[in-house]
Amino acid sequence: MHRLFTPARRLHLSTMKKSLVLTGLGWFVFLVPLAAPVSADSLYSYINERGIKVYTNIGVNRTDLPRQETRSTTRKIPNPYLPLIHESAQRFNLDADLVKAIIQVESNFNPRAVSSKGCVGLMQLHPDTAKRFGVRNSFDPAQNIRGGVQYLRFLTDHFNGNLPLVLAAYNAGENAVRRHRGIPPYRETQQYVRKVTALYQSFKPLSERPNSSPRLHRIVLPNGSILFTTEGN
Repeated sequence: MHRLFTPARRLHLSTMKKSLVLTGLGWFVFLVPLAAPVSADSLYSYINERGIKVYTNIGVNRTDLPRQETRSTTRKIPNPYLPLIHESAQRFNLDADLVKAIIQVESNFNPRAVSSKGCVGLMQLHPDTAKRFGVRNSFDPAQNIRGGVQYLRFLTDHFNGNLPLVLAAYNAGENAVRRHRGIPPYRETQQYVRKVTALYQSFKPLSERPNSSPRLHRIVLPNGSILFTTEGN
């Protein structure tokens, strides 16, 4: 009987196994350096220009990755706002993971964030929206999250649970979605919907993510690394 793999081949496959990455929308990437095995402590992620969350074992100094969006996924930092998120999500019957995704995209969990349009706090409440839902201090995390989730509940009911329309309305306003009879043709809003959706799905177990069977492509990069990706399908 012939041996299927040599010891060197088995080591290479073990290295590849450590580099397996899945994203929230069913895209996945292998980045396998040919020199040394991949460390499980060297996994990074970023959201690319198409709103897709990508993971890689290549470090933050690579020039082909957006440095400002690259961050280690192995460092677990306690989030002090999770109890408030879960409390409001339960109160208004929404998924806490969706609220977390919106906050991360809106303010990156910065309660002091203020946009150029005057939106404030964790969920970036516009002053009119804050007043509409009884938020007196948008810089207060508890009030901000409660008001933002209440607005999200309103949008969910208004658009019959259609998540893309709900997210588009949260970004551009429900009037814009009604006027365009769908996601408005605004680049910012379209990218916002993709980013929040990708992040929201990435919080879910693999068994709960949308089913897909993408074709895997193998590419040898100029630096000798091997790239396995479904991008381009």
